[in-house]
Amino acid sequence: MAFASGSIALKRFSVAGQAPARAEEAMIEALASHAIGADSLRPADHLEVGWITGEHILDTDFSFARNAIADGLHFAMRIDSHRPPADLVRSYCKENERAMLQATGREFLSRTERREAREQALARAEQEARAGAFRRMKSIPVFWDFRRGEAYLGTAATTAIDAFATLFQETFDLAAVPLSAGELAARWSARAGENRYFEDCRPAFFVPPPEGVDPAEGPPIGDEARSRDFLGTEWLTWLWYAAEVESAEIAVAPGRAVAVFFEKALDLKCTFNLNGAISVRAEDPAGLPESRVALAGGKHPVRAGLQVASGGESFGLALRGDAMSCSGIRLSPPTEASTPRDVFEDRMQKLRELIEALDGLYGVFLRRRLSSRWPQTLNAIRNWAAAGAAGPMRDVAPAVS
Repeated sequence: MAFASGSIALKRFSVAGQAPARAEEAMIEALASHAIGADSLRPADHLEVGWITGEHILDTDFSFARNAIADGLHFAMRIDSHRPPADLVRSYCKENERAMLQATGREFLSRTERREAREQALARAEQEARAGAFRRMKSIPVFWDFRRGEAYLGTAATTAIDAFATLFQETFDLAAVPLSAGELAARWSARAGENRYFEDCRPAFFVPPPEGVDPAEGPPIGDEARSRDFLGTEWLTWLWYAAEVESAEIAVAPGRAVAVFFEKALDLKCTFNLNGAISVRAEDPAGLPESRVALAGGKHPVRAGLQVASGGESFGLALRGDAMSCSGIRLSPPTEASTPRDVFEDRMQKLRELIEALDGLYGVFLRRRLSSRWPQTLNAIRNWAAAGAAGPMRDVAPAVS
């Protein structure tokens, strides 16, 4: 499984309610009772969702010894698709129409007859689907981290996220809340006592708006604005600015700093939804002229490849700002691990350290963004973005923190 080896894709969920502090046998029993094929969830037509152990795609033999590990529970969600191929349904329909023509001796079928041929084709395909003829199985790793009170899903696909939240609720009677940029910001502002600034904040613009857009209103309002997930894309812009103008090492707590470097990939999208998006692939994508021209032209980063260094560890990953989902997370191999369990525990501890580093960086941004000092920082970023089209910006004055 991906959490046990290789690179990691990650979507975080907060586990709400009376979540336990440690694994219990009752959880193992709950997983078994909602295993795939036992009491599977059917969130949509042709879909079936249930738990597996994570050992392999057919294994539903849950046990405390196998699944309770690293201060959490390690298992997987299996999604089975039973959807008949569209080409096959069309073929069945054509066969039915041909048989009708031969039976009637006519050259053409009526509209009613064509509809009947299609309905028969769909019924045949559905019957074969129920018999498992088109089953496609996919396994997605899950780790329930009791120490952090979070669950980690090994994908950011919307269908899987929705299915996981529903199945988790039905299995454990606990809510699994997806942690997007807006959700994380709401939680941070509640702890920091900045609720008023959070409720009042609107999307910022880092370049002069096009004609017809009121500067006082900011970029267009959409679902991202209502959820405050735009704060995640603004965070990526600020990270770019802070790492280049202020310091690649950002203090996230007394005596603790996190170093950030942009690497390998940078995807930018037009802030005002007017002139599309670009993807830059290079060892230093943020330093290339095309990235700087795009930024100065009104695009903002929505997904970035990052190298994050914290606490003596270095992590590589790609991060999408609004969803706060990660992919391609690279963890260093353990220096002292003699068993697969030791390796897994080492990886989970490093994954926690990465999450804490990212949360620390986001907290530094939010501390500026949701305060009266934000206009000063915003002006500094605007000046940096505007000058960036001319080349590297190493001499721009940083904003006062």
